[in-house]
Amino acid sequence: MTGKPRVFLDTNILISGIVFAGNERKLLEAMIDGKFVMMLSSDVVDEAKEALGRKFPKQAVLFPLFLRMVKHKEISRRAYKRFVSKYAELIDDEADAPILAATVASKADYLATGDKELLALKKVGDTEIIQTWKLLKKVGIK
Repeated sequence: MTGKPRVFLDTNILISGIVFAGNERKLLEAMIDGKFVMMLSSDVVDEAKEALGRKFPKQAVLFPLFLRMVKHKEISRRAYKRFVSKYAELIDDEADAPILAATVASKADYLATGDKELLALKKVGDTEIIQTWKLLKKVGIK
């Protein structure tokens, strides 16, 4: 890995970091500080908007501002759409296949997730699938 680690966030990690204090917030703060490159997909952004609007309306109002202010790379659906069926074969929950496809398309070093099924894969392409706390520990963030 050369340069800053590229970390793809699944929707739950992104929402948890925005709404709650904890490891996910620490990860977002490290991204704001430039220690990581934040990678998101169109699906993650859309799902986060919808979930924040439904469950956390105050944070939903600020989410577009967050996306404008925090440097990140968003992978367009076009870049990974054709690979979704390939990754759907790896997991039982086909709804997570776009996450895997977008992660690989993004060339991320890590996929931060709490999803047990995704974590069980350990890797997708060249990307390590890891829990937030383990990623923070790995790079020395407490």
